Order: sequence, then structure tokens, then C-alpha cells
Amino acid sequence: MRVNSRPFRPGAGLAAQVPALVLAGCCLLPLAALAQAAGAPGAPPVLITEAEARREAVAGPAPVLPTPSRSLPVPASGPLPPRQAPGIEVLAPAADGRAVASPLRLQVAFFPPADARIVPGSFRILYGLLKLDVTERLQRHARLSESGVVVEQAQVPQGTHRLFVLVADDKGRVAEQAVVIRVVAPR
Repeated sequence: MRVNSRPFRPGAGLAAQVPALVLAGCCLLPLAALAQAAGAPGAPPVLITEAEARREAVAGPAPVLPTPSRSLPVPASGPLPPRQAPGIEVLAPAADGRAVASPLRLQVAFFPPADARIVPGSFRILYGLLKLDVTERLQRHARLSESGVVVEQAQVPQGTHRLFVLVADDKGRVAEQAVVIRVVAPR
């Protein structure tokens, strides 16, 4: 009685396993990069990884965002109409185009409309042209509240980076603020 119908060939098992091992390694590579980007709990937060910065550089240079300015007619009398959507103001790094060194402080203030409250859980920070969501890696290190968010010692590679900050109020209205950060080598 023959139990195994295949002939025995030494080393055939290992050769058959190599493609499976390579495939498993390729599948685990993104997870390893994510774990490295997230860092240890005591390590400074990584806002943007080197790989993400290289990918964004291939997509093209960050545009210079114009300073928002609009002339609205001022009512002849009476108070200004209430804000209809949440407001976002990036306090640090300064939005004046000056270069900053990494690690940097990221501070954003939220302003709710008169008839609603900011939902802190709606806060998102997206990176680059592809709007890669980097919120999760910062939330472990951020102080997040209805009034804003602060992240100390955020690691950002050299270069010019586009970030998009989003937040919503409890009525479902979403605000988005774009910011360009220029990071230089530490002195």
C-alpha cells in the first residue's frame, strides 16, 4: 500500500516554499513600514515618513497657496452674520512661508459656528496630493479638544509638504484648511 503518491525529491519542499515566503514578506512589508512610522509609544510622533515625502516629491512640487483675502461688503449697521461652518486656523508652524526645523510643533485652533459644536472625533489631517490620512499616527501624541489640537515634536523630513486639516461640527458641516510647511535641516 502506497500512502504518498508523489516521488520523494530532496529539497523540493524548500523550493516550493520560497515563492510563498516571498509573497508573505511582500505582504508584511507595508505593515512593517506602518509600525516604524507609528513608532514606540514614548517616541516622538512621525507626521510624514521619508517614503511618503519621496512619493509626494514625485507627484510634483507643493503649490504656493495664496493668502486668502476677500472683500465683502460691510453691513451699514448691525452685527456681522454668524459663521455658518466651522473655522480652522493653523497657529504653528506659522503660515507666513518661513522655513522651520523638524521636530516641529503643530497647533491648530477650531472655531465652531454659533449654532453648533466642534466634534473632536471628526478631526483629520491628510498629506499631499493623494491626501494620505496620517491622523491615526498623530492621535496617540496629540492633545485634541473642541477648541483645537496640539502635537509636540512632530517629525517631518526636509522639503515642502502640503497638509490638509479637516474638522466637522455636530450638524455635519465640514471645514478644510490647507497649509504648506517648508522644513529645513536642523542647525
